[in-house]
Amino acid sequence: MATTEQPTAVTGRTAPIDLRHPGHVRWQELAVPPGWEPIAALARQIAERMDTLVPHVAARVQEEVDGYTHAVVPRADLEASARSNMVAMLVGLAERRDPTDEELGILRRLGARRAEQRLPIDAVIAGFHVGFRELWHSLIEHVPADEPETASQLLTAATTVWRWVLDVTDAIASTYAVTVRTLDARVVGARQRFVELLVSGDLDSSEAATLGATLGFEPIDAFRATVIRGATDELHAIELQRELELLTGRYAVAARGLLVVVISQGAAVDEVVATCRRLEPDAALATGRDRRGLRGARASLMDAEQTLRVTTEREHATFDDAWLWATLADASDRLADLLGPGTQTAIDHPHLAETVQAFADGGFSVTEAARRLQLHANSVSYRLERWEELSGWDPRRFDGLVRSLAAIDATDR
Repeated sequence: MATTEQPTAVTGRTAPIDLRHPGHVRWQELAVPPGWEPIAALARQIAERMDTLVPHVAARVQEEVDGYTHAVVPRADLEASARSNMVAMLVGLAERRDPTDEELGILRRLGARRAEQRLPIDAVIAGFHVGFRELWHSLIEHVPADEPETASQLLTAATTVWRWVLDVTDAIASTYAVTVRTLDARVVGARQRFVELLVSGDLDSSEAATLGATLGFEPIDAFRATVIRGATDELHAIELQRELELLTGRYAVAARGLLVVVISQGAAVDEVVATCRRLEPDAALATGRDRRGLRGARASLMDAEQTLRVTTEREHATFDDAWLWATLADASDRLADLLGPGTQTAIDHPHLAETVQAFADGGFSVTEAARRLQLHANSVSYRLERWEELSGWDPRRFDGLVRSLAAIDATDR
């Protein structure tokens, strides 16, 4: 039987929107137990009314079950599965038997497809129960009023129906769980690979754009990266991914060495930071700039990693605020000789370094620096002169102050 296909949002793969279900059932050839003919005839009567019953059941499922209400599952898919399930149960009821392995196999495939469609398992089971409830009501309604023995037999048949409900529920749930684990592992791998491509800069092929689209990103829109030091394994990354998905925006979280990387789009920085901080209160966090396109995502990741080098534990820093020190830190090896005199002075005389920092933080005012340090202004002036004498840089001039602060920052790190 031909089927229409629908792409899955998470994997990019396609899943049939139709179930293989019994075609024309040869009711005369069913193995009906002796004395059970009235129930078999009732089951056949209901099966012949499927064109009316199926839309009714689908409508009730969409009205009562939230996942179906929000159209996660297309109506054609829902009707096909409802028809398959009800016809199979009617055949089983006519033969007074439990589901066969083949029938359970069809239901297992239903569980797998609902998992790919990301319909919650409680909605899957609830929808199934609504369908069988409506089927049972239809059976009761069509018992002839002048056949009390048929009504009595139908009460006996409730045991068969209940076993079907249990067996089918178990089949759907078990396959659903396996499929979800498989899909989650696949998506974790996709996130990991996407971040690896951003790190390596291998963005010329279609792989990065395809992975980004699969993960829900718009490759041409703006990305922002946040890097966390202190949450260093894949379990942390998975937990953080789940928490962030409750927020507005799209996210890909991946562990990378001693860091956890968050690539986001359409997200609020303060919400991302608050979520990270809730899970890892002692971690250091750094956030890059909002940059457009995949190359912008790579640049934002570089922003964040550079900023993290000048961020201490339990702090959050942004590249917008720390760009100078972050950029200098990334060039620390090349600047070591240049900053050496100030670095050594800061190590040997930390009180002088503290005074230079207070002078800068106080708007280049000796009076304000003195207030912050609780010193006399003359003492501050003496210390600034002493710093110039030892390092060779005058902190009261722009060039000397920049060099001094860069050396002090390098010493602190």
